[in-house]
Amino acid sequence: MECLRAWQDGRCEALVSPAILAEYGEVTDRLRARYPERSPVRWAEALAASAELVFPNVRLRGITPDPDDEVFLECAVAGEADLLVTGDKRHLQSLVEVRGVRIVSPAAFLELLREEQ
Repeated sequence: MECLRAWQDGRCEALVSPAILAEYGEVTDRLRARYPERSPVRWAEALAASAELVFPNVRLRGITPDPDDEVFLECAVAGEADLLVTGDKRHLQSLVEVRGVRIVSPAAFLELLREEQ
């Protein structure tokens, strides 16, 4: 949540692709069905409305053992991101870097932001 707040405060930029937005929509729908009593968080809608929309034209197949993670790598590479921030230690963080995009944990990202101030 702190990473999203940093984006909201203008301390970093966020990139999304149509595939990422579709995935976030599916996750949001599943969470709403599972927890109908909870008030929905609107971060996916905020990203859809305000993040930079990227249309990857290069597919990165086989880089990670989880094919569902490839959309995040493709978006970061297509958007020429400096960093891909992810909590996925098993599949994405272990890659460290892909095509010039450094892959970091949310904690490492927040530390980098603190160092820039």
